[in-house]
Amino acid sequence: MQNILITGGNGFIASHLVDSLAASGYGITVLDVYPRPYDPLPQSVNFVQGTLQDIHLIRRTLEDHRIDLVYHAAWANIAETALKDPVADVQTNLVASINLLSACRDTGVKRVMYLSSGGTVYGLPKHNPISEDHPTDPINAYGITKLMVEKYLHMFHHLYGLEYTILRPSVPYGPRQNPFHHQGVIAVFIYKALKKEQVTIFGNGEVVRDYFFIGDLTRALVASKDIAFNPIKNTFNLGGIQPYSLNDLVIKIESVLGIKMYMKYEPARKFDVPHIQLDTSSAQSHLNWRPSVSLEDGIQRTADWLQNWIIH
Repeated sequence: MQNILITGGNGFIASHLVDSLAASGYGITVLDVYPRPYDPLPQSVNFVQGTLQDIHLIRRTLEDHRIDLVYHAAWANIAETALKDPVADVQTNLVASINLLSACRDTGVKRVMYLSSGGTVYGLPKHNPISEDHPTDPINAYGITKLMVEKYLHMFHHLYGLEYTILRPSVPYGPRQNPFHHQGVIAVFIYKALKKEQVTIFGNGEVVRDYFFIGDLTRALVASKDIAFNPIKNTFNLGGIQPYSLNDLVIKIESVLGIKMYMKYEPARKFDVPHIQLDTSSAQSHLNWRPSVSLEDGIQRTADWLQNWIIH
C-alpha cells in the first residue's frame, strides 16, 4: 500500500481526499500550515504543520514517512488576492512548489498529482466546452502561477524522470468550504441565503461555470493515481454535469431552500473569464469518471453542512 503526502491536506478540497484515501488503508501524511478547521483528522493520518517554503521540512517529511506519491493541493491565494500582490503569489506558491518538486526528486518520490485550475489556465475561451489541448493564455496572476507549476512538472519529468498527473478542476463546492472567503460562490451564496444577508454579484450575473460537487471531484482525484503514467496524456479536465450562470445559481438556491435571496450587482471584474465549460471526456475515458451529483442535491448537502457547522 502506498504512502501518500497531501500538501494543503486540511483545506476544503484536500480534506475530502484525505478522508477517502485514509478509509482505504493508505498511509496518509498531511502537510499544512493550519490544523483542520472542521471534523477531526482520521486517527491514522500523520499531520506535519509547516509550509512548503521550508524545503528542509519537506525533505524530512518525505523521508521520515517514506512517501511514494504526492498530491500537491496547497495554494496560498485566489485570483483576487494573487492579482493584488503577484510577487508574493510567486514566492508563496511557485517557489514553494519548486521546493516540493526538488525534494521529491531528491528523495525518490515516484509521482506528483497536481491540482491546477481549469477555470483560469485557459484564459478567454476560443470555444466551449474546452478540452485539454485548448491554448493556455491565463488573464490573471492566479492562472499564470498555476500554469507555471505545470511547466515545471514537464521539466522535472524531462530532466529527472519524475512522473506527474495534472488535474484541472472547474469550480468544486460542498461541505467544508469556507463561506467567509471570496472564493467558493455556492457556499457563500447559500450561507448568505440562510442568514438572509445580501449577496454581491460582479457584473450582470451571466458569468458561467460548470460547478460540481466535492464528492465527484474526490472520486476523480482518487482514480487518477491508479492509471499508468502516460507522458502524452497526463492532464485531465474535471467539471460539472452542465454549466450555470450566477443568476441560475440564485434561482436554484432559492428553489431548493425555499428562501428569497437579495442581490447587489457591482461592476464586472476584468480578471473574471465570462464563460468556461470544461470538456471532461478525457477523464471519462481514462479515469472511468463522470460527475453524478446534481446541483440541487449538492446545494441541499452544502446547506445541511453549513447549518450544522457554521450557523448552529
